[in-house]
Amino acid sequence: MSTGRPPEGARTAALQAEGAPVSHWPPVELPGTQVRQLRGYRISVWLPPGPPPPGGFPSLYVLDANALFGTFVEAVRRSSRRPDATGIGPLAIVGIAHDGDALFAEPQRRRDFTLGPPAEESVAGAVGGAPDFLAFLADELAPALRSELPLDAARQTLFGHSLAGYFVLEALAARPDAFCTWAAISPSIWWDAAGLRARLAATLPGHGARVFIGVGEWEGEVPPWQRAQPGHDRLVARRAQRRMVEHAQALAAQLGAWLAPDRLAFRLFPEEDHASVVMVAAQRVLRFCAA
Repeated sequence: MSTGRPPEGARTAALQAEGAPVSHWPPVELPGTQVRQLRGYRISVWLPPGPPPPGGFPSLYVLDANALFGTFVEAVRRSSRRPDATGIGPLAIVGIAHDGDALFAEPQRRRDFTLGPPAEESVAGAVGGAPDFLAFLADELAPALRSELPLDAARQTLFGHSLAGYFVLEALAARPDAFCTWAAISPSIWWDAAGLRARLAATLPGHGARVFIGVGEWEGEVPPWQRAQPGHDRLVARRAQRRMVEHAQALAAQLGAWLAPDRLAFRLFPEEDHASVVMVAAQRVLRFCAA
């Protein structure tokens, strides 16, 4: 049925031909998405087109969603068209972002993604809000979405990168039944490595959780494109202290003693750094969710 409006591409072309300023161009939108505000967080939801499977769509909850929600939506839209070729089927994406337009709201991240101050460094601002944030995700947000949307409670994944990846692992230790699959990319295990390992040891042995841990090859040193930049020596020192790759490898080995081989995946992504690895890891995580 006609809407009486020209196709979007024709409208944009007409605006360009008329020399209209960019501010008058129609905004880009992701089809099938919706956004709402809840308790100071921006919640973005995308459902795959078509009827849901019995039990509802599997879902992936993405932290730092101002930076990553669109990344995952586009990845699923593209890859789920050919699940036979990609190994990735349709799944819903739920983005959780701190309110505002910042890609990464650092003060709020330190508050929500940690149990307390880091073990060997000092940071400014509030910390230690991880239990409350996890309760919000597991006891408020997820049940509310499932009550109105066709989402499968038995196929929920939590995804986080960097400090959000550390939160994913702490949430796994605290409440391993809250999600079915846990994906931590470049997790900031340095924040409290010994405490995290102890908490996982207390709850995870014998559990059926599925865990994906990934880290970039160059996170333990400095990638070639940064070696000539000012401050190179400070970055080398910080990375030597944080030992991102070593911590991730050691934790994956520890989890391997408790989880069946098909329940754990560890990937060291070649030629990727802390900021670049998330784009590569997203596809692997989506395939792991579908397994």
